[in-house]
Amino acid sequence: MNGFESFISGILPWKGDPPGEIVRKIVFLVAIVVLIVAGCLMLRFYVFRENENNKDAQYWADQKEQNASDEVITVILKDDSDKDNSSEDKETEEVEVLAEYMPYYEQNNDFVGWISMYPYIQYPVVQSDDNEYYLKHNFEGGYNENGTIFADYQGKISATEMPHNTLLYGHNLITNNFFQPLSNFRKEGISFLKDNYILEFDTLYERNQYKIFSVFLTNTKTEHGEVFNYWNQVYFSSKSEFNNFVAECLDRSYFYTGVDLQYGDELLTLSTCDFSMFSDMRLVVVARKVRKDESISMDTSAFIDNTGFDDDGNVKRKMFEAYYTTYGCEWAGRQWDKSWIKDFEG
Repeated sequence: MNGFESFISGILPWKGDPPGEIVRKIVFLVAIVVLIVAGCLMLRFYVFRENENNKDAQYWADQKEQNASDEVITVILKDDSDKDNSSEDKETEEVEVLAEYMPYYEQNNDFVGWISMYPYIQYPVVQSDDNEYYLKHNFEGGYNENGTIFADYQGKISATEMPHNTLLYGHNLITNNFFQPLSNFRKEGISFLKDNYILEFDTLYERNQYKIFSVFLTNTKTEHGEVFNYWNQVYFSSKSEFNNFVAECLDRSYFYTGVDLQYGDELLTLSTCDFSMFSDMRLVVVARKVRKDESISMDTSAFIDNTGFDDDGNVKRKMFEAYYTTYGCEWAGRQWDKSWIKDFEG
C-alpha cells in the first residue's frame, strides 16, 4: 500500500480486517461524525446565531436617546392578563407613565422597563406569563435563539407594585450583546466594578437606580453540590428571609462594596449563563435600590476584592462541592462585616 491507502485502511473497514477491528473502526467513524455535528451546532449557537431584528446595545441606546423625555403622561393601558378567558383586551384605569418609554410599550405590550449599565448594557425589558417565551424570541416577538432580556414572571411589574427582588435574565452572547458585559466583573475584576457600580432599571412608570453589593458565580446542578436557588427569591415573607438571602449573596461575592442593607429595601438581580468553569453555571449581579434622598456616589477606594484564596489555601468566597474538590480547598468562611445587614443575627 502507498501512504494514502495505509491511512484510509487505518480508519475505514478494510478487506481482511477481523470482526473486532471492523467494529472499532465503525465506532471511531461514528464518533468522528458526532464530533463534527456537535462542532457545527456549537459554532451555530455561539458564533453564527441568527441576528435578524436582534439589535445591539448601541442601537437601543440611540433609540432611547431619540425618545428621551422627562415628560410624564397619563394613559389607559391594555390589560391582557386574562388572555385565556377573553378574546378582547380589557382596559385598566388611567396610569401615569414615562413618555419616552411609551413607543416600546406600543410596539410590544410585554414591555415593562429599561435596563442600563452604560454604555455596555442598554436594552428594553419584557415580561410574559412564563420564563420560556423570551428565551428564544426577540423584542419584536420574532423567533430568535438569542432571545431578549426579560423579567422573571413570578414578580409582576405594574404601576402600583414591584417585586421585592426584580430578577432579570439575559443571554451571555459571544457578540457582546445582552448580559455578556457582566462577565467583565469576573474577567477584569474590581477595577471594572469601580467604574460600573450603579445599575439603572427604569420601569414604564418610574426611574430607579441601584447600587451593586454582590457579584457571584454559582452552580445550578445538584451534581456539582448544593444549589443556591436565588431565582426563587422574588418576594421575602420576613426580615429573616431577606437577611439570609442577602447574606448568602455576600458570602459568595467576588467583591464587597459596603452597601448597607435592611428589610424593606428593593433589590435588582441580573442573571446570565457563564461558561468559565463547570457546565450550566450562572453569573449573578445583585444590587440594592438607591433610597430616597440617598446619594448614588460611593467611595470606591473602600471596595474590597474578595477573590482568590487565604493563607491556608481556602477560597474566600463561598462556592460549591465540585469547586472545592477541583481546587483542593474549602470555603474560608464569612469575610464581610455583619453590620452591613441591619438586625442580622447569622
